Order: sequence, then C-alpha cells, then structure tokens
Amino acid sequence: MTNIAVNNIIFCGALLISSASANALDLPLTDVNFKQCVQELAQKKNWQTLAEITSIECHSKNILSLAGIEQFSGLQKLSVYNNQLTQVDINRLPNVRHINLAKNKITQVTFSELPALKELYIFGNKMTALNLTGLPALTLLKINDNQIAQFTYKDLPALEKIYMFNNVMEHVDIYHLPAMKYMDARQNPMPDPLYEEMDKLTGVTFLHDGNAEDWQ
Repeated sequence: MTNIAVNNIIFCGALLISSASANALDLPLTDVNFKQCVQELAQKKNWQTLAEITSIECHSKNILSLAGIEQFSGLQKLSVYNNQLTQVDINRLPNVRHINLAKNKITQVTFSELPALKELYIFGNKMTALNLTGLPALTLLKINDNQIAQFTYKDLPALEKIYMFNNVMEHVDIYHLPAMKYMDARQNPMPDPLYEEMDKLTGVTFLHDGNAEDWQ
C-alpha cells in the first residue's frame, strides 16, 4: 500500500471521528455514566436535539445522579433501574408518564410538576418515609421492598393500584384515595383494627396479613 493510500485512510478516519463529535448532543447531565448512556441512545436513535428525546432507559450503569434531567422537556419515559442513586429530585417534566427508579439505594425522593405521570416504580430501595403530593394522573404506584415507616400523600385523585408490601408501616390512610381499587399491604406491622377498616371498604381489594391465607 502506498503512502498516499495510507494517508487517505487516516484522513477519512479523522473526518469520521470529527463528524461524530460534531453531531454529538450537548447533554446537560452531570453524571458521567448517565451522560454516556443517553449519548449512546441519541446516536442509536439519531436524536439531534433534546426535544426529540422521549424515552431514556439506562439500566445497571452505575449512575449516581439524575441532575439535569429536568431539561428533557419532551421526555415521556425514564427508566434507571438498578443503579446507585441515593437521592432523586425530578420536576418540571410536563410529558413524563412512566418513571422507574427501582433497585437503587434511594433514601429520599422529591417529585413536582409532573402532571402527566401515570406509573411510578420505587420498589427495592432504602426509603424510610415517603410523601407524594400533587400527582393528578398517577394510577399505579409500587413502593414495596423498602423500609418505609411513614407514607403520606395529598392530591392523588387517579391512583388505582398501590403495592406497598414488605415495609415497616403501622398505619396508612385508606380514605382519601377516591379511585383506589387495589392495595397490597402485606408484610407490614399493621394492627388488626386497620385490617378491619380495610375489609369494610367496598369496591377495593386489600391484601394484608390479616387475610393472607385467602391469597395463597
């Protein structure tokens, strides 16, 4: 192979690398692993702008932070299952419908201005308390397999199904969830009088330790 041919190959390779770099999205993410994962998705999907990104799935990437996620205004699905997150603050995502934060090390979460959110998965973390407020479209919540002692909520008018088994809750308010159809509260140290209150509610299926034998 002549020197001219070799030089041409090197030149073409440099052009390709330069072109790829030029087309790379400038992502507003601070976590290196999260940024790399989204960058790879962008290249695969040929996304050119942040507004085009509607779905992010980054599982098992050792992600420590979601800082900057609020800049993805077109995002509809966020799934960061099995990472290293400890605190999560997600807000101002008007189109997001699905958030999966399961199997991390989360102790604290904050959600706000998520008017379209329908499904929220936070199971398998290390939370001891959870407060959810102002999620008008939320229909499904999975918070099982944590260490939650206190679960409080306000303005969850559409919530239909809650999975909260295997926590340490002694009490849960069952009277201010107008759309609720199903609650799995097994493996919590709840008192018998609460189980009796659950059993009196019509139109709702409750699973709890007081009726566990009925579900085996």
